[in-house]
Amino acid sequence: MVDIPGQKPPAEPKKGLFGGKAPAPVSPGPSMVEEDMNKLAARLKISEERYNELRRKIMLIEQNMINNHKKSLNEIKVLNSEITDLNSKITEIQDRILLIIKELKLTAKKEDVDVMKKYVELWNPMRFVTKDQVEKIVQEILSGNEETEKESEY
Repeated sequence: MVDIPGQKPPAEPKKGLFGGKAPAPVSPGPSMVEEDMNKLAARLKISEERYNELRRKIMLIEQNMINNHKKSLNEIKVLNSEITDLNSKITEIQDRILLIIKELKLTAKKEDVDVMKKYVELWNPMRFVTKDQVEKIVQEILSGNEETEKESEY
């Protein structure tokens, strides 16, 4: 035979598994077609049920995600408000610390206290007298002088 390009060589007859004749193809009968259709319908129904179950699960997951997202947003808002409160308290504490530092700068230093101590020791205010004490002393002196003058007159 001559090979013509574009044509396929004739197919060899099919042989069976052990080299025998191939079984004759069975033509599907009406009962086999019905059976195949029933199988396909059952498979389709199972696939639809699986699809519907997956869709329900996905909807449930989406609802859970939305709820979790809302909870997370609320928690974030609470945390933000707490952070704001903490920041204001920290600022208030810093202001008070600065005020205490300013007041401490106005207090006397050790050297100043030592100078004052030396002056107090020099003056010795324990030896100071009050106005009443001075008047009493003056009265005593005056009355003493009057008595001595009266005695000297006699």
